[in-house]
Amino acid sequence: MIPLLSREVVLVSSSNAGRSSQMSRARSALTEHGLTVERELPIQQLPQLTHAIAGSRANARLVIAAGGDGTAGAVANHIANTQAVLGILPLGTSNDFARSLRIPMRIEKAVPLLTGGKVATIDLGSLVAIGKEPRHFVHAATAGLNVSFAKLATRASVRRRLGRLTYAVAAAMALREHRPFECSLTYEGRTQRLGLMHLSIINAPVFGGFMGLRVSGSNPDDGLLDILAVEDLPAYRLILAAIHQLFHIRRPLKGIHALHVRSLQVHTEERLEVALDGEVLGRLPADFVVAGEALRVVVPLDFEDI
Repeated sequence: MIPLLSREVVLVSSSNAGRSSQMSRARSALTEHGLTVERELPIQQLPQLTHAIAGSRANARLVIAAGGDGTAGAVANHIANTQAVLGILPLGTSNDFARSLRIPMRIEKAVPLLTGGKVATIDLGSLVAIGKEPRHFVHAATAGLNVSFAKLATRASVRRRLGRLTYAVAAAMALREHRPFECSLTYEGRTQRLGLMHLSIINAPVFGGFMGLRVSGSNPDDGLLDILAVEDLPAYRLILAAIHQLFHIRRPLKGIHALHVRSLQVHTEERLEVALDGEVLGRLPADFVVAGEALRVVVPLDFEDI
């Protein structure tokens, strides 16, 4: 068992996760590895998590997020800057945050990591809007194209009907219905005015699910946010950009802006929805900053904790 972690864990589960059918196997595996689920919270009851981890005896409380990026992000937002530790059972469809931390995708390998891995302290991204509490995210905040995608891809009825085809269908529909937006990006003393179809503020570098695409030169513990701003481009240019990522071609493409910054201010004249870790949870205009070393998480022993 990882030192200083209680064997009594809190399990947060999502019935909408892409592989939620594996939850019963996950519960059995936790028991087999000496972990007792003291309390299980459906994602809808997440506000109760604060009470569930309060007064955790001498050992830090392990909170296991069983789901995808949205579940991990929601849990991380609640336990950021506390002594609680996030454990991940990747039961989502893409699991990009788990892949960024090199957490195994198979239950029979992910569960042993919870007792045989190590605790690292990593960065979170944070959305800061006027009049709102800061909201943390583990993987990415997105606006534009990905919001349309997220609204369809996270709909439970659509997932049940389309299964593994959900993401492909959602991407096609988002491309067909996308609406460009004007915004100003301010970072490191300069401002760019752009017309965009998509904006990503990325904390963890892996994206694209099983394809394992990666933001070049990025690390979830480097104190930087990775910005991808895509102007309103024809479909063939987007396909070309995807090919560049798939084959690690670093040649710059006109109309696609990639930045590594500590903070970003995004100003828009209209209030635009923002998806955090795939869930629509905020709006622009807003600031995005790094919440340095804000999350304690179980990772493989060979993960580099900067």
